[in-house]
Amino acid sequence: MNGSAFFAGVRALALAIAAGASALPAGADGLPLFEGYDAYWKTLPHPLFTVADERKLDDPQSLDGQAFLAWGAVPPDGRTFAPGQHRVELLGPDLTIDRRALPFARAKVFPGEVAAEVGADARLFVGPRDVCLQGTATSSSGTAQRHVHVVLVTDAFTRKARRYDLPSLFGSCLALRRDDRGGLRFPEGSYHTPAGAPVSDGVDFRQWQLRDGRFVRTAEQWKVRFPDPDDVYRFNAVVP
Repeated sequence: MNGSAFFAGVRALALAIAAGASALPAGADGLPLFEGYDAYWKTLPHPLFTVADERKLDDPQSLDGQAFLAWGAVPPDGRTFAPGQHRVELLGPDLTIDRRALPFARAKVFPGEVAAEVGADARLFVGPRDVCLQGTATSSSGTAQRHVHVVLVTDAFTRKARRYDLPSLFGSCLALRRDDRGGLRFPEGSYHTPAGAPVSDGVDFRQWQLRDGRFVRTAEQWKVRFPDPDDVYRFNAVVP
């Protein structure tokens, strides 16, 4: 993509965010004020998943000392799924879709991410082709609860199914989207701390792309800033 095409895309996405946020209250600087990251992700165009794709997981159980979560009926013969029927199971950090094992050990893992057993806040999203699971680790407390583990499985219902464990800082399945060419993009969050400041005043989200099974960094970046640094879930979006 040449430079003019890239910046045209950035401007178009910025306009989409502004349009989606037009009904939101504004802060003192006139920028839209968001209450929570899901509210922000919902303003982005071309989402891979929406709230309509969310599926209710069964109540958590314990199996072999690990948390067990599931969605979807077990086939009558225990093996053969009818067309359009699926089942997702999560045992500890390992995922199974339609009896196809997708363990953490065989996942493509974003640098710095670790295996995690998600807790009762786990959310499952099922699209026509892809599946996404998110949740905080059961052992998380304090600021660690800001890390929401995101597991994406592409071509989830085929032999080409592949698992990716994505960046977790304020992670969400709702943050995944398609670009204009149909490629899949996801954000990597990092705290923004002004020089000499004792605390962070926001988060910068660098956009990455999945390309041929690899994580490829793009030039796209989105920024949010906290009016009150003590409240990291209330912020203004700063578009490029």
